[in-house]
Amino acid sequence: MINMVNLKAGKIYLRPIELKDVNSNYLSWLHDREVMQGIATSGYTLENLKVYVEERLNKQDVAFFAICSKDTNEHIGNIKIDFHDKQANVSELGLLIGNKNYWGKGVGYEACRLAMDYGFNTMGIRKLYLAVYENNLNAKKLYEKLGFKLEGTLRKHVMADGHLYHKYLMGIFKEEFK
Repeated sequence: MINMVNLKAGKIYLRPIELKDVNSNYLSWLHDREVMQGIATSGYTLENLKVYVEERLNKQDVAFFAICSKDTNEHIGNIKIDFHDKQANVSELGLLIGNKNYWGKGVGYEACRLAMDYGFNTMGIRKLYLAVYENNLNAKKLYEKLGFKLEGTLRKHVMADGHLYHKYLMGIFKEEFK
């Protein structure tokens, strides 16, 4: 993982994720249907979650942060910049707010702004992209508010709760980030 620092915003701060963050609380987020709405992952155990995090910690072009509450120092979610394409200089942004007590309070916006600034201005990334599912409208609105533009739709591409949903592909260039 690249050399990272703590980043601070209004209600939260980002710090490099550590293996000690991989615990039953983190795992519980991945088994909560509401939290995982619109996120393509499943079947995690504590052991394979540790392997996943450790793999990212060992990659030179990944920035993986724990999102923490300034008030309590509690680990409430994660944000990462991953899947870097060196030739095109693009990376994927991924967000997970696991603690539902922090939903709807601007935490996702703050975390994304910090990570995007870090990706563009510290890592020197040219473009960030992401995927968001049709059944996660709050996330799509968040990404639009952050300046991400819709770049494509994979129609009826994702199965969730017995329904097929569109997968929206979104992106933002460094010069579009305000």
